[in-house]
Amino acid sequence: MPITRVKKESIVGDLQDKIGKSKAVLFARFHGLSVAKVTGLRRAFRKEDADYTVAKKTLIRVAFRESGKDLSMDLPGEVAVVSGYGDELSIFRTASTFAKKEKDAFEIVGGYFEGQFVDAKTAKALGAIPGREALYSQLMSVILGNTRKLVFVLDQLAKKKS
Repeated sequence: MPITRVKKESIVGDLQDKIGKSKAVLFARFHGLSVAKVTGLRRAFRKEDADYTVAKKTLIRVAFRESGKDLSMDLPGEVAVVSGYGDELSIFRTASTFAKKEKDAFEIVGGYFEGQFVDAKTAKALGAIPGREALYSQLMSVILGNTRKLVFVLDQLAKKKS
């Protein structure tokens, strides 16, 4: 059953609003996912302050065009749009984690990050970047490790002199 023009305008308006507010957008192919898995995925994205939306590709293209961003990349198959409003990388991490579990049914096909469209390879690489807290802990580990080495060397020098 075809979608009415009013419904299409409503979908485009909703997508345009989400795209305008979002810090990052992810495109994913989702063919063959069960309702339970999609519900769990939506729940995971909501925890990351993001929306998971399914729409026709032509309506997605129109919404991007009306938002001032021309969607030039090819979107294969059934496509979902994930709009992230919080941490820009969190939607890529969540999608990458889910894609590893559901290799046949869920695939990242691209995204929109920092003002430009990115391909699937780049979107997957963005998903591999750890969160802010993990990066802070890695930095502190490096700093403290070097400090410990310095203290050890100074201690050994003090013992050698006495």
